[in-house]
Amino acid sequence: MVVGKAESLTTSGLVRFWRNFTATDDALQKAANGLALFIASSQPLYPLGVVWIIGDPGWACALSWVTTPMFLATPFVGHASPVLGRLLVAFAGSLVTLLVTLQLGLGSWVEAYYLPALLVGACLFRRGEGRARALALALPLAAFVTGRLGAGADLPEVGRLWLVHLGGALGLSAYLLLLFWRAGRPSVTLQAPADWAKQ
Repeated sequence: MVVGKAESLTTSGLVRFWRNFTATDDALQKAANGLALFIASSQPLYPLGVVWIIGDPGWACALSWVTTPMFLATPFVGHASPVLGRLLVAFAGSLVTLLVTLQLGLGSWVEAYYLPALLVGACLFRRGEGRARALALALPLAAFVTGRLGAGADLPEVGRLWLVHLGGALGLSAYLLLLFWRAGRPSVTLQAPADWAKQ
């Protein structure tokens, strides 16, 4: 019974932390915050999973940890400037995908993560934020081209990661779309011109 109460307190504490971390009056920034925290919380385990599948060479993708502070900083940047906060998610997502591509090789299918990076640009910017949206869409495209030009030979056994990366990218994309739906798409796109001028 005591254990149950302790687990309940821990769970409720995590829920409060999540809500406080992502809280903002900007619905799209709230979605970006939720996505950023989800990614940051999963990043410490990612290299461990890769090592478990392909062995010690997989430690190369620990370089992905350099972007963890960027994802964690998203809500703080977003409080100062929601547009910059959402751009930071697009930048960090593109950068981490590029870094891991350069380390593991094209055969790892890690490039599938450019899909959620593109969705950040497509979904998390308003009509009045066209330049920011264009930049957010350009970041993963530029990273993709850079990775194609700079990637070396695949690491041994890296082809075994295709299902992990493809499934992870699709799952992350679905989560982003869920956050986007919760943000209330109609209230974002169907605004009067006078409302756009205020943004």
